[in-house]
Amino acid sequence: MFPPLALTAAEIAAHFAAATRASVRQALAKPARDFFDLLTLISPAAQTLLPEIAAAATVARRRYFGKTVSLYAPLYVSNSCINGCRYCDFNARNLQPRKILTLDEIAREADALRALGLDAVLVVAGENPHRCSTDYLAAAGKLLRPRFSSLALEVAPQTEEGYRQLFAAGFDGLTLFQETYDRELYAELHPSGPKRDYDFRLWSQLRAGRAGMRVLGVAFLMGLTDWRLEAASLAAHAFYLQRECWRSKLQFAFPRLTPMGGGFTAPAPVSDEELALAMSAFRVVFPEAGMTVSTREPPALRDRLVVSCADNMSAGSKVTPGGYAADAREEVGQFTLNDERRVAEIAAAIRRHGQAPVRKNWDAAFNSASGGN
Repeated sequence: MFPPLALTAAEIAAHFAAATRASVRQALAKPARDFFDLLTLISPAAQTLLPEIAAAATVARRRYFGKTVSLYAPLYVSNSCINGCRYCDFNARNLQPRKILTLDEIAREADALRALGLDAVLVVAGENPHRCSTDYLAAAGKLLRPRFSSLALEVAPQTEEGYRQLFAAGFDGLTLFQETYDRELYAELHPSGPKRDYDFRLWSQLRAGRAGMRVLGVAFLMGLTDWRLEAASLAAHAFYLQRECWRSKLQFAFPRLTPMGGGFTAPAPVSDEELALAMSAFRVVFPEAGMTVSTREPPALRDRLVVSCADNMSAGSKVTPGGYAADAREEVGQFTLNDERRVAEIAAAIRRHGQAPVRKNWDAAFNSASGGN
């Protein structure tokens, strides 16, 4: 397990309680920061100094990413899932129609995304290993790679060999939410399906890094339990991956729960200012890591966060299979979108805030070099 997680939740909570405005400012003044500085910077005392932390985050963001904001789109290839996650509309108990795109349909989605001017795609699928297999995903990757400069995955956890197959097919990054780092809560929220295996999910980024994936995305779902304790575990996870997968780039996301069809509501809601504190603190402590702001967030908040801390955002997103090339509004979507602006509108908003939208992450030629961590 990650070394900092030898601390108990009570010990971490005690650190939060002991933090003061003075210790927050001391952490901000350091040239480099560790796990305990991160705890200080997300403490309740830090919340009262959010403008100062956001200012430090802006400096760190500008130093490593300039004014660029990378744009991408999620491409949902399947909403079929055999898991029973209580908080997700892909839940197997949701009896609405499901769809798995054919390769021809994926090609049409890709053409629609290219027509929007996007050059980076995140392929997303529900967990159904019988119908949405590693071979199927690899075939999708081989189809999509010639069309896009950056191709990432947000799919069911794979074995290391599975990730090697997907890397060879053209995928260069992985995003995978642990959902919650609290083992007991995890078991409660995942009553059925292969996702019940906490440890297999937890070590996915390590396997992917060893398989050669260049970007390792980590996150928890904000709103399930105390976000500060979850953020402490996320930081421990990230420090561990930095050490073990040093050839890969970390990428953080901080998705908040949005309303779902089944009526699940966030047990521990996270405010806009708490979200801003979490993202700003992680930007300060992990200045070189990527950071995504979700379409779960409203437009004004997204526009603010890409100035101060995030460097990556989706644009023109659809969360249903076939949503770009056809009207898929009756299909099952994974969550509620709160930013439905088109690509051109988001790019214009980025420019209004003094930033520069970028639609190409890197050239595909970089992917000719292989090798894991």
